Amino acid sequence: MIVKFLYTTGPNGHFPAVGYNTGKMDKDKGELMKVGNFGYLQGMENLKPQDYRNYLKAVSSLNKAVKKPQLHVAISAPGRAYDKHQLTDIAVQWLERMGYGQQPYLLIFHKDTGNNHIHIVSTRVGRDGKKIRDSFEQVRGQQQMNIILGIDEKQNASKDAKKALSYNFTTKAQFLMVLESMGYAHREENGKLLLFKFGKRQGEFAMALIDERLGNVPTEARKKQLQAWFHKYAASYDTLLSKSHDKYQSAFSAYMKEKFGIELLFHASGDKPPYGYTVIDHEKGNVFKGGDIMPLKDLLNSKVKVAETTSAAEKEMPSRSAVDEQQRRHYAALLKAVLYNYPDMMQGLHHQGLVIWRHGYEFYLGDAGKGIIMDTADLLNEKDYCYMVEQFNRYSEDELSRPVYVPEPYIAPDIDDEAINGRNRRRKKMARTNQR
Repeated sequence: MIVKFLYTTGPNGHFPAVGYNTGKMDKDKGELMKVGNFGYLQGMENLKPQDYRNYLKAVSSLNKAVKKPQLHVAISAPGRAYDKHQLTDIAVQWLERMGYGQQPYLLIFHKDTGNNHIHIVSTRVGRDGKKIRDSFEQVRGQQQMNIILGIDEKQNASKDAKKALSYNFTTKAQFLMVLESMGYAHREENGKLLLFKFGKRQGEFAMALIDERLGNVPTEARKKQLQAWFHKYAASYDTLLSKSHDKYQSAFSAYMKEKFGIELLFHASGDKPPYGYTVIDHEKGNVFKGGDIMPLKDLLNSKVKVAETTSAAEKEMPSRSAVDEQQRRHYAALLKAVLYNYPDMMQGLHHQGLVIWRHGYEFYLGDAGKGIIMDTADLLNEKDYCYMVEQFNRYSEDELSRPVYVPEPYIAPDIDDEAINGRNRRRKKMARTNQR
């Protein structure tokens, strides 16, 4: 369970988190689970977001020294492990342990990602005018969550160390970045690596274990798959970097982590722009040098790069076929059969008389017999598309370029029974049929 503090705030403490979360509710992507300690408002009906906002502003006005009074926290569960009611109970306990139990708060359950999560909106100013303690709140917030869930932090550190050592990495620095991505600080001492989290020493292990794992290179197929993803999604999501708590992130990096478990760590010196980055593949346990997936310059200018190459690509690419919804569903079903119903993808393609080829960073399906060309992204959902790319990258250019022979359909000529067997052929105690 992850506790994430969201520090965005509007001018003069306008509590934009209220509008953000009620907006999710309006789109049926969120549900208001609990309204706590809002006094007279809780006895009223048909409340508007502005009513909650005004109440929070009124409480916050008791301490003008607090310039950013909004508390906005997201508590995220792994997948669907916790439902909305369980998350609500956990959020109430967490608020109590963090000193916000008597504060006015809203709990809004979100269901728009792969992980169930609940948002908390409150104010950092108490009714007595004092600011709620916020020192080391990131650390304390996760610690209190672990206590609520009964998690043993030292035991977790041992498990995390074993998991980090199972990754494929080529340098010690890459391994240490895996640990840092898990939230651990570290220090070398007498041939051991000491692990720290939540301000406390949680465990240690021999440095020699790292040396034993050096040189385990990720597969080339996974590398190509990540390259395809980067080119596909960097053109759709903003790659502009923003700095928060000494870390750089973008809409693109956030999407890749949320959707695929791919984390981007950008490297910079002081306040200078990043000079490089590392890609941590938590899903498959790999660490890549960012430039091997996509050069940083290209990543940060991906939209420009795509725009520049589109016209040239369109000249080389045969035009896609216009198909109706029924045809689209037909080819979607065929392509899924190719992926899942055969020992390997190439055998499925041969059997169905289809081909898949890559043009730039897009993948197309072709039916030579009918002269149809379709973008595979229009046929598959995200999960199936990613699996297709993974399978595609297992084949060499040679194998992929071999033509698929699709024989012309053969229709046997009709047989003239009378010419072959005579008019009065012998019957064998059965009605006359046209069996041949």
